[in-house]
Amino acid sequence: MKKVLIVMMDMRLGGAQKSLLSFLQSMEESPAKSECELHLMVIKQGGALMDQLPPCVQMIEPPKELCWLGTPFRKELLKTKFSVRGIWGECRWLLKSRLGLFPKPLNKQQRLWSCWHKLVPQLHDHYDTAISYIDGFTNYYVMDKVQADRKILWVHNEYQKQGCDAAYDRPYYEACHEIVTISENCRRCIVKEFPTCADKTHVLENITHYQSLLQKSKQGSCPEFDGFDGWKLLSVGRLNPLKGFDLAVEAAKLLRDRGVQFLWLIIGDGPERRTLQAMIDAYQLHDHICLIGAREDPYPYMGCCDVLVQPSRSEGRSIVLDEAKLLCKPIVVTDYMTVRDAVEHGRSGWVVDMTPEGICEGIVRVMDDQPLRQELCQYLQGLPKGNEAALKRYLDIMLCL
Repeated sequence: MKKVLIVMMDMRLGGAQKSLLSFLQSMEESPAKSECELHLMVIKQGGALMDQLPPCVQMIEPPKELCWLGTPFRKELLKTKFSVRGIWGECRWLLKSRLGLFPKPLNKQQRLWSCWHKLVPQLHDHYDTAISYIDGFTNYYVMDKVQADRKILWVHNEYQKQGCDAAYDRPYYEACHEIVTISENCRRCIVKEFPTCADKTHVLENITHYQSLLQKSKQGSCPEFDGFDGWKLLSVGRLNPLKGFDLAVEAAKLLRDRGVQFLWLIIGDGPERRTLQAMIDAYQLHDHICLIGAREDPYPYMGCCDVLVQPSRSEGRSIVLDEAKLLCKPIVVTDYMTVRDAVEHGRSGWVVDMTPEGICEGIVRVMDDQPLRQELCQYLQGLPKGNEAALKRYLDIMLCL
């Protein structure tokens, strides 16, 4: 039996986290689960998806020092993860950050690891395979501190968009056994930066557990949509600049000014919430677009909406789009670099210019053209819903099963 370690930053409602959960749920139902012993290390405890992890997963405690990386200094951290090394590392981090002592090319994840790596202890257990399921300092941790015969690193976005110093990352990517990413465009970005890694860089599209998704979409309630007779629009994602929700608010203003009756719900939280709410207030859009925060279970809203709108500026491979396609929901999505890996314009969705005007026109086109909506939904209904083929690729590449 193979012993496998998976390291994950957290289990909040993010694309990589949903992908991991679907993979583990698929493993629970697969005969392959009897061939491996799955250990999962989640560095930041909590998160809406933690309670959904299947029985086949054995949780292991992360080193206390690792839990301090990138975590704001709080009293509860002292109580639950007290560590002299952790406190010393936090002091070093604050001092070096304020004095500007880090090399400028490094991004935050690289700065964190360069500051902390000597303070984080080695993991004593030996594994057949160790997998860092999300990019960031988990990649560095698996390479530097975990003993394993095979090491696999994930990259969930276009490498160049992450602001990483390639010279810092090169030894890690060249030393690992496999690199996994989520779309062909993301793979091209990695190979462009690290051409010697071309042969070991693979694409594994997100696994989505269809039956679970379908069941969740039919359960629960959507009180904000109840009784509303206009267009029901939905967006899901973290409120940060790359997700483009400022474009969504501007598009909502254009829709309102055209006299369209619509309600646009945005599920998610993040650093841009105050800015977006200020825009909604300034445009007096309270009756048309609402930030309803993160939801542990956004799927009833996906089941109730008329159109799923994704106004992103950049994505790796959006699991929200994959979920909307499985639920046969019409999609309006901006033309970011990797969108064609997920959506075929005019067949599985409607791709629009990355502008408020483009988003507005796309929504109007899809909602006003009933035959188009029917064509989109019919095409999506014909797409395969099972994940057996995707799971086999995961097992072949990640677990060698």
